[in-house]
Amino acid sequence: MSSLASYFPTLDTARARLPLPAGEPVSVERLAMLVVHAALIRRTSWAEEVEGALATLERGEPSLPDDLEVHHHVRIDADLGGGPCTGCAATPGKRHCRVCGGKGMLLFSPCSCANGFIPCPTCGGTAKSNRVRLRYYTDAPAFLSEAYMPTHITAVPTLFGLESRMEQDIQFQKELPEELRCHDLTGRVAGSAYRGGERLVRPDFHGHDFGDAIDKALAGLTAIGAGATVVRHVIRAYAWPFLRVQWAMGEDVAIYVDRIGSMKLFVR
Repeated sequence: MSSLASYFPTLDTARARLPLPAGEPVSVERLAMLVVHAALIRRTSWAEEVEGALATLERGEPSLPDDLEVHHHVRIDADLGGGPCTGCAATPGKRHCRVCGGKGMLLFSPCSCANGFIPCPTCGGTAKSNRVRLRYYTDAPAFLSEAYMPTHITAVPTLFGLESRMEQDIQFQKELPEELRCHDLTGRVAGSAYRGGERLVRPDFHGHDFGDAIDKALAGLTAIGAGATVVRHVIRAYAWPFLRVQWAMGEDVAIYVDRIGSMKLFVR
């Protein structure tokens, strides 16, 4: 399959290939399943106040990642001013040596400290310390590969199972044909030269209606980005056309083309 037209089932072609009910149908809906493949980078962060932070730490948010790996960063978020060092408040500028326990001796030999004390590592022996707020960042990838069927179709008893059958036949988790790519689902189109501006229309795919599938896809994307800031994303949307056909005697079927070009009939 290579041309766009080969992915669109038609009633005439279906009659020649499939065992359809006799007579003319009373209703033919041109619909489309929406398939979304997305990769997102979610950034979360938390902060703490510390004394004597390393002056070599950078400030500001980390640059945007250029891969889909997990990354961790630490940045100085704000200077909170100086004051007495809280790490050596009882003995300003020095702390008890942890090697000798503040005794100044190791068994029968003098410890290398100064009579049981060492310079305070927090303030460097100055008894004063700057406080800063550090912010810790984590960039982690999140992925979405999902197919969305118009809800009004999933609620039809005679079409129960169509969604899962189509998902299996089109193999939606694999790379889909570029011909079926949806480059704009906003529904915005340019206004006329007379009126100018933009106007909204109901998005479709070459006359095949998505129903509420776009809204369902947006909800799915919002869910995987929730609780974090999405700093980078790659989203690809595809349409897979199908027909819902009804006859007066109650027959209700779906017709679509699978991944390898075979026309399929779904009927219960």
